[in-house]
Amino acid sequence: MSDSRIFNKFPTGFLFLLIIVILVFLIYPISKTVLMSIQYWYLPKKGPNTTFVGLKNFFHLFSDKAFLSSLGKTFIYITVTVFFRFVLGYLVAFLLDLKFKGRALARALIIIPWAIPEVVACLVWILMYDQEFGIINYIITNFHILHENVRFLEDPGTALPAAMVVNIWKGFPFVAIMILAGLQSIPKELYEAATVDGASGFQKFRNITVPMLKPVSKVVFLLLIIWTMKDFAIAYLLAEGGPSRATEILTIYVYKTSFKYFDFGVAAAGGFVLLLFSLLFTVFYMRDLESA
Repeated sequence: MSDSRIFNKFPTGFLFLLIIVILVFLIYPISKTVLMSIQYWYLPKKGPNTTFVGLKNFFHLFSDKAFLSSLGKTFIYITVTVFFRFVLGYLVAFLLDLKFKGRALARALIIIPWAIPEVVACLVWILMYDQEFGIINYIITNFHILHENVRFLEDPGTALPAAMVVNIWKGFPFVAIMILAGLQSIPKELYEAATVDGASGFQKFRNITVPMLKPVSKVVFLLLIIWTMKDFAIAYLLAEGGPSRATEILTIYVYKTSFKYFDFGVAAAGGFVLLLFSLLFTVFYMRDLESA
């Protein structure tokens, strides 16, 4: 019996199953987070104390300099990494769309950073950033770019940019593959017709390539923003939020507040703020996407 026939025979059953899935995997976790955010949910040795405190956790959150600092770092982290992943991914996609010997191999190799687990990627980059033995310090000192080795992950001034570089390196292949797929889907007849009409290469790019890539570009941009907003592993694995909280983006702040300081109420409030930002951005962006 085909899937459509099974669905037509038991439509109420499938609807009930969908409701169960939404309740268990969506509504309950979000509701629990909201409930915890308005409770004094500290985890002492004898068990949780869950007294109702209203918006006190949120007032505490927005009066905490560490939280406000993490918000600012998260904004910078998202802006810089999304921009460079987007631009680099676009450039690589256009290069991979050209005809050259070994193109199939290049297309396969480009996906490697995206496929490598974050733990392994961070381990490799920690070794590359090493002050004494890292290849990056070896290059910049031997080519006289700088005279002294840089403590990339130990210096508050360089730790966050170093984490951004790893994020960009790991994320740009996804953009490249998606844009390359978009380029492959553009009918060649459009370019042939434009050539007959005497259009230049730039005119073809502006009037054919850019408009045809617009839908996939918008979806990729939305995914990059959401993924980067909730990114945790790279910044934490590289420097655990340090040094001096230099890489403590919002997700790390929430993690430390809950699992290091055991203040789950404030941590839930921080998580709710992050969820609210994600929802607001997604709703406004999707409305713009549909109206375009």
